[in-house]
Amino acid sequence: MNTIDPFDFLLDLERRCQANASGLPTLDKSDDEWVGIGFRIGEDRLIAPMSEIEEILELPDFTYVPGVKSWMVGIANVRGGLLPLMDLKGFILGEDIKNRKKGRVIVIDYKGFNTGVIVEEVYGMKHFLSKEQSNKLPEMHENVSKYVGMAFNQEGNSWPVFSFLSMTQDERLAQASL
Repeated sequence: MNTIDPFDFLLDLERRCQANASGLPTLDKSDDEWVGIGFRIGEDRLIAPMSEIEEILELPDFTYVPGVKSWMVGIANVRGGLLPLMDLKGFILGEDIKNRKKGRVIVIDYKGFNTGVIVEEVYGMKHFLSKEQSNKLPEMHENVSKYVGMAFNQEGNSWPVFSFLSMTQDERLAQASL
C-alpha cells in the first residue's frame, strides 16, 4: 500500500513536469518571421501579407449586380453585412475564374469597407524568415507583377508577395460600372 501524501505527490509531479518541459518550444514569434497567405491567380502562385487580409471564406451565396464589369461578381450577405465580391483573375488577367464555386474569398479592406476577392485556390498560411526574402522575382504574368515587389524563396519554391494594398490603389478598381 502506498502511503505517500497526495499533496506531496502533486508537488513531486509538478517538479518533474517543469524539469522535463524546459526543452519544449515556446509560442514566442521570431522577430525575423514574415507570415502570409498563399493563393493562386491563373498559373501564378502568390503570397499576401497577413496584415492585408481580414479573413478567408468559402464562396457565400450572392446576388449578381447588373451593369457592372464581369469581374465584379455580386454582393453577398455575410453575418448581416454586405460584402461586394470581385473575381481577382477577371480583374487582373481579364478572364474570369471558370469554376468560382470551388474558389475561396479573401476579404480585404478597400477604402474602409470589407471587399471579397475570389481566388481560384488558397494554400493556407506560410511562414518565412527574413533571410529567405529576395528582390529577384520569378517569371509571372505581367499584369500580376504590377502588384508584386519582392518574393520569398523557400525549399526551392519562389513565393512572390502580392500586395492587395497596391491593388486597391488601382483606379480601375473604382470604375466597376459599365
